[in-house]
Amino acid sequence: MENLTNIGHISIGNSHPVVVQSMTNTDTNDVKGTVEQALRMVAAGCQMVRITVPSMQEVEALRAIKEELRARGCDVPLIADVHFKPQVAEACAEIVEKVRINPGNYVDKRKFEQLAMTEEEYTASLQAMAERAKPLFEICKRNGTAIRIGVNHGSLCDRIVSRYGNTPLAMAMSAVEWLDICQQFDFHNLVLSMKSSNVNTMIEATRLLHSKMVERGRLYPLHIGVTEAGAGDEGRVKSAAGIGALLLDGIGDTIRVSLTEAPENEVAPALILTQLADEKPKVAISHQGEKMTIHYEESDRQKWMIICSAYAGHEHIHHTFKDLRIENSHFSAEENHYLAELILQACRIKMTRTEIISCPSCGRTQYDIQGTLAKVKARFSNYPNLKLGVMGCIVNGPGEMADADFGIVGASHGKVIVFRQKERLTPPMEVDDALTYLENLLHSSETPHTI
Repeated sequence: MENLTNIGHISIGNSHPVVVQSMTNTDTNDVKGTVEQALRMVAAGCQMVRITVPSMQEVEALRAIKEELRARGCDVPLIADVHFKPQVAEACAEIVEKVRINPGNYVDKRKFEQLAMTEEEYTASLQAMAERAKPLFEICKRNGTAIRIGVNHGSLCDRIVSRYGNTPLAMAMSAVEWLDICQQFDFHNLVLSMKSSNVNTMIEATRLLHSKMVERGRLYPLHIGVTEAGAGDEGRVKSAAGIGALLLDGIGDTIRVSLTEAPENEVAPALILTQLADEKPKVAISHQGEKMTIHYEESDRQKWMIICSAYAGHEHIHHTFKDLRIENSHFSAEENHYLAELILQACRIKMTRTEIISCPSCGRTQYDIQGTLAKVKARFSNYPNLKLGVMGCIVNGPGEMADADFGIVGASHGKVIVFRQKERLTPPMEVDDALTYLENLLHSSETPHTI
């Protein structure tokens, strides 16, 4: 029933160990910088490296990156991250071990429009999509290249959203449609993922897809992660609550902890999470009414936070609780309470601070997103009912931050654009000007609910 997928010399699925991956955030055309960053990631323990390829211009740079890595004795499998352009995916499939495509913007459209389609029109649309994807399958078969069908909550196509709503079910059905297309062309070297910045949405969509694959009689490997999780403690807790919840149920074959930090920083927390698929830490959990207590004695701060968050996320799926107590004698009462608050926020049980959704950035980002995130956290952290997005680029930014109230989205040449949900509010502007604009907006009479 379980499908084995091969990505270079690494096999995933079918009870193989969980594989850790991350993504470069250098300009892909900067071959030297990308190679050096990839080597740092691998030295940290990263087992697969993803690189953005936004246009045909970057395809040759990708080839050069692979050649240089191999010349330096690094055989890490490379993944090309492709949006919008089938011809780019097809070119990359000749070079790397895996190509990641996003159905929502690979062949479909995302204009936030409600479409009224008959059953015949819907079926015809699916077949047109299949024919457009056919060359990619043929190239991947010829080269032994794997494909990741990467469904993102914020970039679901209008056709899917019009039929199923902007829901976890819509995400799962988008993947199922592609499973049908892959099977139509007898292509099975597949990985699938359900990504969302909302922990609960990601978990529900992934579990739905897993159950649908069980019903169909074939389990393809799943890549799991919380997209746009943020940075620092918040990013680690949010990622662990989502990824850990699934790993503890035996779901997940490869993972990425997405942080708005240097990509090598993502590896250590991901490696901690992989332990959940093997030997389980000694964690004691008890429930009293609507309050849950987690007792876990661990002196390493990062491991403590990640393991507690993972078990809390898992309990959140299977049991109802509205309050949380963390117990660990290695840390103070204040630190235990701080972690409990972060976990409750990550699971959207109790909101005590601004929820900041920020992408880890990639080669498409043309401004200092890490510095901007630090400024946003310093100026806007104390709005418990507010969700802010800090997004790297215009490719997925407006869609991925559609769950937020407002967002800063990267433009070009170091500038950003301010959005209110899907509505563009400003032209490209300097970061400090955008933050001042946003601050004024939050304190205006237009948005009293955010104060």
